[in-house]
Amino acid sequence: MSKTFKYIQYDDALKTFKEFRDTILSERPVVIARQGDYSLLMEKAVDGNMGLKILNDAKKSVVSERTYEVENTTDDLVSRGVRHACQKMAELSDEDVNSKRFQIWKWYLLDWQKNHEGQSREMMNKELEWDEERIKTETDLMDMEKFLHGEYLNLGNTLMLIDKFLTDQAHKELFRKFAVADIMEMTSEDTKEKSLEEAERRSQEEELKLHTYQFTVSVEATDKDHARQALLRYLAGDDRISVQK
Repeated sequence: MSKTFKYIQYDDALKTFKEFRDTILSERPVVIARQGDYSLLMEKAVDGNMGLKILNDAKKSVVSERTYEVENTTDDLVSRGVRHACQKMAELSDEDVNSKRFQIWKWYLLDWQKNHEGQSREMMNKELEWDEERIKTETDLMDMEKFLHGEYLNLGNTLMLIDKFLTDQAHKELFRKFAVADIMEMTSEDTKEKSLEEAERRSQEEELKLHTYQFTVSVEATDKDHARQALLRYLAGDDRISVQK
């Protein structure tokens, strides 16, 4: 899923509005957060109060809006309002992503059925009986989760499905742009996760790597040989320690 990009901290929202109310915000609204096709705008209302507005950039429509009376509100209330608006954007964006992914998966199912028309009776007979072991090893048809982490990530195949089932050019372009962005994000997250796992593995290996340390030890004895023997007796039994002659 897409990430939320915040351009100010929640707790700084009211302070930021007061700071720019008579300059930038008098000229135009300012985007303070963004996720997917949604933007959260801070604006100066007609009466000089603070306005928050969620826009759907793709549809050029207002999703929700709220106004705060600057003189009768607090930093905490505005902070919670901005946080809630960002959460709302995240929910809306996730719904959009899931609906488009689901639509592409349905095209995959339709394409699979077209390519297996002669097996329809065999497939139906399979479904008439519950076989838990068969379900676990079923590979003929991928469920949505397997599809999203498998064939969906093959960008060429996914774009082929879109071109095959959509005839409206505007809708085709919409889904092509979505698929490219979504798959790029999913694969980049996988790459990032693998890199973190590799770094963690190397870090653990470094921690387990043995090193040799040298210390200066003073031993009271009548001569060097007696001193060495005394030190060996003291360190006896630990094979990690060696005494140079």
